[in-house]
Amino acid sequence: MAEQIKKIPSTCLGGEKLRKQTGKSKSDTLHQLLSRRNGATVAQLQNQLGWQPHTVRAAISRLRSSGVSIELDRSGKFARYRVIDGVGQ
Repeated sequence: MAEQIKKIPSTCLGGEKLRKQTGKSKSDTLHQLLSRRNGATVAQLQNQLGWQPHTVRAAISRLRSSGVSIELDRSGKFARYRVIDGVGQ
């Protein structure tokens, strides 16, 4: 005989449905890292956010399109992105 498996609603398991974790979003963290005095390199942003390089650059592009002014400094060994003070904040 085949046993019948009943599906238990998720509301019955723990009394409540699992809630989305609250706190900072990765976009907020990105903005905070770029707002530092020296900004951040793509490698630093990758380590902090757990993203691939193309994802970091795409997120910076989205931040720019939302009105935040971001400069790219290529004067050092590694390119650095940083938010320009007082603009777009």
